[in-house]
Amino acid sequence: MLFPRADASTNDTTPSSPNVVAAHYDGSCFYPVPDPTFNLNKYLGTWYQVAGTPFGPTAGARCVTANYKLNDNGTVRVLNSAAAGPSTFSITGTATPVDPAYGLAGAFKVEFPNTLSQDGDCRGPNYIVQDYAVDWAIVQTQKWNTLYILSRVRQPSEEGIQAWIDRAVAFGSNREAIIRFNQTGCEGMNAQM
Repeated sequence: MLFPRADASTNDTTPSSPNVVAAHYDGSCFYPVPDPTFNLNKYLGTWYQVAGTPFGPTAGARCVTANYKLNDNGTVRVLNSAAAGPSTFSITGTATPVDPAYGLAGAFKVEFPNTLSQDGDCRGPNYIVQDYAVDWAIVQTQKWNTLYILSRVRQPSEEGIQAWIDRAVAFGSNREAIIRFNQTGCEGMNAQM
């Protein structure tokens, strides 16, 4: 049996297990593997971001919400909304299913008008539903750059949030980068958008 080198500052020879997770690779980037049980029709509707990594306009925002609705052409309308201070904002985009080589379902290319792409050299999906249940979802971007932990209820239990953070870490997320998103005082906000 081989053991990794011990840190020079300690005399600890206990092996540490790396967090190795399944991934797709397209010659340019690594992508999380989508949940094989993903069902788009059941996924549609409203989700609340309760934890994840800060990203773009939602960094520092509260009441972060996403609403998904199927378009006639098979793409998905994405309406993201949030509040920052006394202001609310929203943006509408499109999620397009990607080539099945990235997963049979649950992998999308999401685009918003008039926004710069954060995809870099990655040609594949930038929205991968990595784990999905009726009322929770773990969504990742390529290279595990951005994490969204979504709930069907605005304020789920603390135990539920922690369990899904633990699952996201098991799926490759960096625990230190994960923050909670404030979903308090948001009632009626979406009705105004």
